Amino acid sequence: METFIDQLDFSLPKPAKELILKAVQSKEIKEIVDGVKEKRPPKLVIMGRSGVGKSSLINAMFGEYLAETSSVNVGTTEAHVFQYKKGDEVVFEIIDTRGIRENVQETDSEAEIDLQKVIEDFEPDAFLLITNGADRSTLREDAMYLNEIYKKLDIHVPLITVINRIDDIEPSRIKEPTQYSTKKKENINTKVEQVKEVLSDVGISKAFVVPVSSYIEWNHDNPEELTKEEKEALTIEFDGRYNIDKLLQLLEDNIDFRAAVYMMLNNKYEVAIRKVADKFIKVFSTASASIAITPIPASDIAILIPIQILEVRVIAYLAGEKLDVKSAREFILSLGGVALFGMALRFIAQQGSKLLNLTIPGSGAAISSSLAYTGTYSVGKAALAYYIDGKSKEESKKLMEEAQEETKNKQTILS
Repeated sequence: METFIDQLDFSLPKPAKELILKAVQSKEIKEIVDGVKEKRPPKLVIMGRSGVGKSSLINAMFGEYLAETSSVNVGTTEAHVFQYKKGDEVVFEIIDTRGIRENVQETDSEAEIDLQKVIEDFEPDAFLLITNGADRSTLREDAMYLNEIYKKLDIHVPLITVINRIDDIEPSRIKEPTQYSTKKKENINTKVEQVKEVLSDVGISKAFVVPVSSYIEWNHDNPEELTKEEKEALTIEFDGRYNIDKLLQLLEDNIDFRAAVYMMLNNKYEVAIRKVADKFIKVFSTASASIAITPIPASDIAILIPIQILEVRVIAYLAGEKLDVKSAREFILSLGGVALFGMALRFIAQQGSKLLNLTIPGSGAAISSSLAYTGTYSVGKAALAYYIDGKSKEESKKLMEEAQEETKNKQTILS
């Protein structure tokens, strides 16, 4: 950030530079950088009965037939640690507790204590309770067991109930998600409400519930018979996946950022870059709002120009493009982004090196924090659309205007 500020082609007062650096070198920025540096495979605890489709679900999440390592017994609980690999790289680590409820008696407290210890040492990012879409006979018992274990653990991670194999819900002959009939969708929604009711009855009120289909037909009838290399070469002949993107989104939005980044980079690289860019946009927008209300001369409205230039350069950099100051400013002006603050600010942007340290009549020495946030947020969204999503200037400008209205509406509701 300091290098980018030093590369500005106009003089920036020292107080302004210090203020901008303080604003953008925030805890949030550090978390983003650390998250990318320290990215690691997600760790999940799978709970539910045998045969609910754990492996097919993981494969569906990545769209590849992942190699599964041999299971390793953990303690006396018959829990297993699995690693799913793409090539030689681990993409998921899982504690698989399926089958425990069938084998552990109610009075077997020692086994439960062992399991709790294993889970605590594992430090999971999320709990997944997987149930069969066509059968809910064991759901209540499994949910009660999950709730008991979860409440005894000193960890706070999301609970996600995955209703798998919803393609088997009537009419089960329909496997193509885009062809799901109204009746099938109604039955899926009914299933979701039934699961939510069971979870609520056993005391689980904050769990996410996601109905999914992991149904994939590979170009081999018996993939399990193949070698690791042959499995990695498998291709999808029929894709019956449903709501997998929603499940991934839930995980990405709610698990440890280091694990979320890792998962995104192994799944959809462009999605990971977009999410990181979104985080930067929020940080820059918040910085603008903070600067707007700081009672020093350097916090004049004109100081928001370097913030927006930095924002555009960082987003372009994430997309792999090294943008200079002049090009960043021209991008903002081509969109009319700074015109969100009126023509005076546009004039300052164009004549920045001459006028930045002067008092400009009509520029407004003070600007509302909400207006500062809206302008910087909108410019950031336009830069993301143009440099990362590959939109045209016209499309990016339209998205900028939509972002402006979106933030205005949110601020109106909050006020």
